[in-house]
Amino acid sequence: MSLSHYTRNILNIKDENITFEEDCLEIKKIKDKSIKVFHGKLSYTPEVCPNCGCLYESNPETIIKYGFKKNCKIKTTRVGNFDTILLLDKQRFLCKYCNSTFTATTDFVDSHKQISNDTRNSVILDLMDKIPEKYISKKNNISSSSTNKILDSISKDNLIKNNGKLPEIMGIDEFKATKDTISKMAFIIVDQTNKNIFDINNSRLSTDIEKYFKRYPKNERDKVKFITLDLYKPYYKLMHSLFKNAILIPDRFHIVIQARNALDKTRIKLCYKSNPNYTKLKKYWKLILKDKRELNKTKKKYQKCFKKNMTQEEIVTYLINTNNELYETYQIYQSILYSIDTKNKGIFLSIINGKNKKVSKYMKKAIRTFKDMEKYIVNAFDYEYSNGIVEGINNVIKQVKHSACGYRKFSHMKARIMLIKGLLNPIKS
Repeated sequence: MSLSHYTRNILNIKDENITFEEDCLEIKKIKDKSIKVFHGKLSYTPEVCPNCGCLYESNPETIIKYGFKKNCKIKTTRVGNFDTILLLDKQRFLCKYCNSTFTATTDFVDSHKQISNDTRNSVILDLMDKIPEKYISKKNNISSSSTNKILDSISKDNLIKNNGKLPEIMGIDEFKATKDTISKMAFIIVDQTNKNIFDINNSRLSTDIEKYFKRYPKNERDKVKFITLDLYKPYYKLMHSLFKNAILIPDRFHIVIQARNALDKTRIKLCYKSNPNYTKLKKYWKLILKDKRELNKTKKKYQKCFKKNMTQEEIVTYLINTNNELYETYQIYQSILYSIDTKNKGIFLSIINGKNKKVSKYMKKAIRTFKDMEKYIVNAFDYEYSNGIVEGINNVIKQVKHSACGYRKFSHMKARIMLIKGLLNPIKS
């Protein structure tokens, strides 16, 4: 095996037209950093002139070698934990037929580029992990703008290849996106069967969502069976018009959150400094919002606010009894928690249709919302589906945005999410 063969293996070069001499490697200090520099030559006999199409075989004397384009700097993947550069002398050719010159090319690096295809693939693989782009650039010995350009080239691809088919069980939600989105909120569609993103639209406005879904034929939209969503009312009317056969299921978590927020606002309203229980209401807010079935009823601990040993249940019992409105609101909240947990539709309907005069104005507002959406909320009790998968994906998106300290372009953010979720792999394609 020749020296060139071994060096090509080290640098993962498949092109046999690249050769190396005996003293091809040197270690240089660049900006106080040791870098491995390989010197190589690229030369071969061309088949055709790219400018005029003149064939070499028909007249070998027409295309001649015309010196070298020296020291073409190519950044390649690291060798032995050293940043690595290939200084490649590229053969130049002169075509006597059209009197033009051209330079030898290789599949190791694209024309007019300084980053090898191996390095580009390494960057793409790193972009599939939830790590900052600045770290990816440093790891691959390229600039942040180069990493950004690679991401930009990926974002121009068709990110979702769904062949015009919609998922039968679909989850929808929105999340805060980038400044260049139409409504500053992006609309996410999740395939509940595959438990992954179906697509992300750059607007949550009804007109834009309608335009997006109407790209799919009516017979395809009619195949959608279930849609899970939060309690945002405009979505329900829109989804009904677009998906005639779909059953709309509100997320149970959002039902609980509405009641939880109502109870918490009731507690906060009592947190004024002249209230003798101000400190206690402020300190034990988590216990008030906790499911009473999970409160510790036996283990007593010393409580500084009360200056005695008490159980969690005793603390909550004392606090809710300090105000009649808080007590009634607490009881309604706990009943809603129980009905959701046990999927007891009867209890929930009796709560929202009963007389709730003594509860706080915040809980009354939440109950009015439940009453307005009663025909949809009952579906949350009758079917197992929820927006849990969607919320989990939204959490991943938040992590991606946080690691990047935000994105300016929606297309870049979408491409990065698709890479991380495994829906886009430019290396395979």
